[in-house]
Amino acid sequence: MKKTWLICSLCCVVFFNSSVAQTGIQKQDDSIQYLADSLYSKEKLPGIFIGILNNGKRSFYQAGFADPDRQMPFDSSTTFEIGSITKTFTAYVLTAVLMENNISETGPVINYLPDSVRQNQHLSSISFLSLMNHTSGLPRLPDNLKMVNIRQPYETYGANELYAYLKSCTPKPDGKSIYSNLGAGLAGVLAERISGKSFATLADQYILQPFKMGNPAKALTQHKSQGYFAANDKTPYWNMNILAPAGGLTSTGNDMLTYLENMCFPKTGKSKAIINKLTAQTVAITPRVAVGLGWHIINDKDQPPVYWHNGGTYGFSTFAAFVKDKSKAVIVVINQFNKNGAGDGLGIAIIKKLIREE
Repeated sequence: MKKTWLICSLCCVVFFNSSVAQTGIQKQDDSIQYLADSLYSKEKLPGIFIGILNNGKRSFYQAGFADPDRQMPFDSSTTFEIGSITKTFTAYVLTAVLMENNISETGPVINYLPDSVRQNQHLSSISFLSLMNHTSGLPRLPDNLKMVNIRQPYETYGANELYAYLKSCTPKPDGKSIYSNLGAGLAGVLAERISGKSFATLADQYILQPFKMGNPAKALTQHKSQGYFAANDKTPYWNMNILAPAGGLTSTGNDMLTYLENMCFPKTGKSKAIINKLTAQTVAITPRVAVGLGWHIINDKDQPPVYWHNGGTYGFSTFAAFVKDKSKAVIVVINQFNKNGAGDGLGIAIIKKLIREE
């Protein structure tokens, strides 16, 4: 992302007061609004939304529109796809299920798969931990994923297809963290099989209700943002079927800040134990970059670690980050595909700014 941006003079800004029960945007830092305006203009985006948690206070910024056709701006209650940020929810849920059932995260997953799949002994090297830190050796996507509908690449991929693939696949673990949507999806499936509950129910039980987040499945249609594959090219929200734990959740800006605030300051001993597991470094990618469980980690000299994840669907590019034991977090949403470079750069710049200004 280039350092010099053009400021956009045609940005729609609505104000938000987090101390009252209403939705909207509160502009608190002109430099953040400048970044939003500049990125919106430079990248010719449909819209951009930024939510910030800093020292217990929330602020929201936006440029453009959540739905240009309706001239609807983003606000803190606007629904969007979070994409692969879902993987952090999945890691939390699976870790909670394992703890409740006294199952070690280093244990083999093969014992919890259908009998027909267990016959593939190549799966015996896969642990729960390896699914959450992407060291399982499973590929990014299964080779039997048939994209019948190009705008819904996952909707026809169900349990039959997943288990058919696992029966004959040969994972190639080498100790390195190689990103796998398949592995994250399988992590969610295992949480379902062990608990006997759906992934949606588990997310509600372990995260949405305890954290006092809204249920995105019940979000009002009028608060739903429109995703774009490219300029003026609308695209539907994904139905990810059995791989939903890899990227199928939706949320709002306010709820995502609530989620991140709970990552910063767990409210219960159980939640703290889970988050300590998720944020412990498991694999070093470089001296500066590492992987925990679900979360990526940036380790900069003389600064606290930054935990982050991004997400991308055919309609949204998202970024979330937080600083543990500090009231500092950011969520960035762009309602267009393949804008992660821009969104990630902006999100990292903001979280670093919050750290510097402490």
